[in-house]
Amino acid sequence: MNRFHFSRNTVLLTSIFFAVLLFCHLLLAQNNPVPLINQPLVPASVAPGGPGFNLTVNGTGFVSGSVVNWNGSARSTTFVSQSQLIASITSSDIAVATTASVTVVNPGTSVSSNVAFLTVTPARINVSLSTTSVTAGTSPDGLGVADLNHDGNLDLAVANAASNTVSILLGNGDDTFKPHVDYATGLQPTQVAIGDFNGDGNLDLALTASNQNAVSVLLGNSDGTFRPHVDYPSAAGQDFTLLVADLNGDGKVDLAVGYDANPGGASILLGNGDGTFQAHRDFPGGGNQVFSIVTGDFNEDGKLDLALANVGSSTVSLLLGNGDGTFQPNVDFSTGTSPASAVAADLNSDGHLDLAVANAGSNTVSVLFGNGNGTFQSQAAYAAGIAPESLTAADMNGDGKVDLAVSDGSSPISFSAILLGNGNGTFQSPVYHDAGAAAFFIVAGDFSNDGMLDLAVSNDSSTAPSISLLIQDKGTVVSLSPMNLKFGTQLVGTISAPKSVLLTNTGANSITISSITTTSNFSQTNNCGQSIAGGGSCTISTYLTPTIKGLLTGDLVITDSGGGSPQLVTLAGTGTVVQLSRSTINFGNEPVGSMSKPQRLTVTNRGTTKLTINSIGIGGANSGDFAQINACGASIVAGESCEIQVTFTPTALGVRNATLSISDNGGGSPQQVKLTGTGT
Repeated sequence: MNRFHFSRNTVLLTSIFFAVLLFCHLLLAQNNPVPLINQPLVPASVAPGGPGFNLTVNGTGFVSGSVVNWNGSARSTTFVSQSQLIASITSSDIAVATTASVTVVNPGTSVSSNVAFLTVTPARINVSLSTTSVTAGTSPDGLGVADLNHDGNLDLAVANAASNTVSILLGNGDDTFKPHVDYATGLQPTQVAIGDFNGDGNLDLALTASNQNAVSVLLGNSDGTFRPHVDYPSAAGQDFTLLVADLNGDGKVDLAVGYDANPGGASILLGNGDGTFQAHRDFPGGGNQVFSIVTGDFNEDGKLDLALANVGSSTVSLLLGNGDGTFQPNVDFSTGTSPASAVAADLNSDGHLDLAVANAGSNTVSVLFGNGNGTFQSQAAYAAGIAPESLTAADMNGDGKVDLAVSDGSSPISFSAILLGNGNGTFQSPVYHDAGAAAFFIVAGDFSNDGMLDLAVSNDSSTAPSISLLIQDKGTVVSLSPMNLKFGTQLVGTISAPKSVLLTNTGANSITISSITTTSNFSQTNNCGQSIAGGGSCTISTYLTPTIKGLLTGDLVITDSGGGSPQLVTLAGTGTVVQLSRSTINFGNEPVGSMSKPQRLTVTNRGTTKLTINSIGIGGANSGDFAQINACGASIVAGESCEIQVTFTPTALGVRNATLSISDNGGGSPQQVKLTGTGT
């Protein structure tokens, strides 16, 4: 009897012991965070057909037992630290050209990290892109790229700001997409983020509802369709941007929304793991108009931080994370003017996360090297078009170095700029590619599964809304830089200064040049000859030669044996019949309160019809210090001239500036003359 009780108690105690162990194991497993992968993978690209290799994955939130997945299949993984894993990639994984999706999964959670791409492709000297387009909803804005229906092909999710919808374009894996299917969202969605919010293995969508201070969440099904949106309030003020990450390390993904106020900041919605979110908690930054928000462990303490790009303040605000979904007060770092987009990546290969920022107001990309302690070095600026709006970081030419792709929505031509990286945090001069009508948001992905990353750019245009697909040319070895040329205003019947296009043969063999021509109102000269050796290049000098007034567009056309022929460089400029005798007037020194002698400006109509003068006036910072009288009247007969006299009466000491503007129908209006003088 006693033996019976002893055995029963022993079994009971043993059962309780193992139950407690299991409970503790499950409790610990549930506390494992959803990891975040930093860019780039090391290596970022490999050539097809090579031997197996060790892949280094850097990031945040790794634990013992973390597994690196290659296209969803686990690879042997070595845990190095909470910020680094090493995975064994086999030769069969890289036998053919392709692009692998690399993710990390922690034990005890079914939610994977973000996706990092590794291209299996031969390295190329340059990038050559061909542009096509697909339709989406009205005023497409933010873009998300992911495999939404588990078929191995990348799909697109597009936030349509004017139609209050998100368009889903399922990819066919051959650079084409099925017709878009639209789902209702909250009011005026401007950006989309993708993640698994309820842990069911299917990707879900979150979109800013910027006109109702909310986030719309659409839970996904396994086939790329989505359930009706559920909206969660966020901070007051328009919400332009958001991201998905596990900000409190509980194994459930959260949302961080950048909001526009003074100051703007980050609105945090912690996830419950079932597709719902808790009430928002707001953390102000140091500026206003937060147009971009990125995350990473910038001070390397194992906790995710936030960086906010403040368009209205020309700064980036860093909010260091406490690891529980709350953040410390902001520290601000200077950028260029109107920073509209930011990405985080290790750009100089020193093991610390850096920032790259597209500055819409200063025509540059700022690179801020991270010190690994939550501070950044002073920015280095790189030219990047006219008005860079959005950027992404990726290895575009397969050389293992991080490159930057930047969208530019300036008119009359929108384009993307590729800044190839040198591997040390510096970048080469931009190479431009046509990107549609009103380029805005840009993402990278291999839409043809050929190992070469392509680009998708939203064209937020009321007249031609679309998604431009910039597909890497297959087989072509001809690289043109730039792909677009913009000339200024040129007098009809004259020849502009030249603008150069560099033609490079990126292949190993010689190619023949059949012809190089331009369309009307443009001309060219070149030193290309009849062939270009492998790796060689030549220069094409292009000119605007207007024969009529107004906006002029055309093409430089190169016919060759390099594949993808003919190659085109888009040209634009403006012809005018208004000739000014001078472009600047400098009055030199003049005593304050004293009027200068008049300076004369002659306006001549070089056209064949009457020139209509709408107005002549002076504007600018010190316009009150300058005055004009003119004898031009309302029109100028063809071939005739009129005179404008300008005087300077300084009202203060120092340099004084203004602009004389002539509004007319002669092309390139308004014509402007810079006025300057110094008060003494």
